Amino acid sequence: MHFSEVRHSLLSNKTVEFFSNSFDIGKIIRCSFLTRGLNDTYLVVTEHNNYIFRVYRKGWREKSDILFELDAIKYASEHGVAVSKPLIRKDGQWLSEIPAPEGTRYGVLFDYSKGDRPEINEQNCDLIGKALGSLHKATDSFTSNHQRNVELNLTHLLDEPAAFIIPFLRDHCSDKVAVFRTIVANLKTDLRANIHLDYGFCHGDFHNFNMHVSGQNLEVFDFDCCGFGYRLYDVSVFLWNLKQNYSHLENPCWDAFLNGYLSQKTISDKDLKEVSKFVTLRRIWFMGILVKNDDVWGTLWQNESNFEKFISQLEL
Repeated sequence: MHFSEVRHSLLSNKTVEFFSNSFDIGKIIRCSFLTRGLNDTYLVVTEHNNYIFRVYRKGWREKSDILFELDAIKYASEHGVAVSKPLIRKDGQWLSEIPAPEGTRYGVLFDYSKGDRPEINEQNCDLIGKALGSLHKATDSFTSNHQRNVELNLTHLLDEPAAFIIPFLRDHCSDKVAVFRTIVANLKTDLRANIHLDYGFCHGDFHNFNMHVSGQNLEVFDFDCCGFGYRLYDVSVFLWNLKQNYSHLENPCWDAFLNGYLSQKTISDKDLKEVSKFVTLRRIWFMGILVKNDDVWGTLWQNESNFEKFISQLEL
């Protein structure tokens, strides 16, 4: 007797083309696989337009989570925020139910954002800051009838990833476990004391990899990590990205981003003093995602050097 278990299948381009024909988008010229991640992304090319077809990973998001995400995108668009919008199927449904070896997966077709990933410079960072400020301002009153099982609070951003990380620290650098526990405990104590922090709808993964710019027009996409939570976390994700990928431009581009944000929405000086703690939260959350989802990133990167580097960044 043979046994096989599929964690994350990869659908063929023909399968995505089949489901894309459920939308009123005209003749499809081709579908092509773009990238594999927590979800899988495909490019759908028609005679007149391009589209993005996202296939959500089984077990990553429930149906209600996805419908909440789509409600938020539609709400933001209706209130003047430039976002990649979902398209409705010919049968009036937003989601395509796709039978896969691991179980039903959900597909959503989105508009294709024109332009390219914005280069990190002061001018673009001002645009990016304005976009996030506008998103936060526009969604202050957002609600949805669909349950979102993810909330960007200390449980999701700190407790849950810490529980995943500790066993890996024990395996690769056991002497850092106590250090990590102390960092987590101190962070939790400090942030729980700050009940004044602005709380509302957040994008959840706001950095230049999740947007395109065309001239002075910037459009945001990939709301997969969205939810209600600390607005300062959303702001800190951009600073985390600067530190990780553009450290030589961090200071001027962070200033430009903040100026852009503050032109649309206020942040108190008291809140801004906590931003470095939220960068630490982001680092912990991201490491938790990496260790939890080894079917996406593999395990070769899991070694003493990388975990020691992770701890050293938290101690800064």
